[in-house]
Amino acid sequence: MTSNKNWALDWNNIFGVCIGGDDSDKKLHPLPENLSCDSHKNHLVNKKQLPEACEKFLVNPLKMIATPCLFDFHKATGELRPNIKTQKHASKENDYEISEELLKQSIDILNLNCDRLKQQRLLVLKKYNQMIAKARKRNDKECFSKIAMFWFKDKWKRFFSTRRLLLGEHAEVYLSKIGYDG
Repeated sequence: MTSNKNWALDWNNIFGVCIGGDDSDKKLHPLPENLSCDSHKNHLVNKKQLPEACEKFLVNPLKMIATPCLFDFHKATGELRPNIKTQKHASKENDYEISEELLKQSIDILNLNCDRLKQQRLLVLKKYNQMIAKARKRNDKECFSKIAMFWFKDKWKRFFSTRRLLLGEHAEVYLSKIGYDG
């Protein structure tokens, strides 16, 4: 039985799944500007641009709601942005009130809009568009549900949030059906 827990996004497991760009091609993606997640946060702490006890400056992933998604995806740039429509739903005993500012700070501190990540999100978008184009040629009216099942039925694929945002309501319906809890 496959777990419905997204371990790639579990804060307790984050060190086992994300090395924050340290493994990327430095010529294509120079560091530190392409560090992300905990690697970028630690870079800011080491440069004294962020206090070591920085919890109040970003959303605590352990207490972040699973649904609705707190972020939005800009298809032209590959950027993550705060989804201001979901802020009123964004309470799961979070230590700090979820606000557009806190979501922006989280994106900035974790450097989730570095070029490396934006490019990879755009590659997911390109693949998604190819899948939709093929489905339209086949007149497949169930293509969105099929893509949701393909992307979310077993092991969580990279760029889960991007995939989720691209599929919109189709992803939310499927994730709800399988009991997704973050």
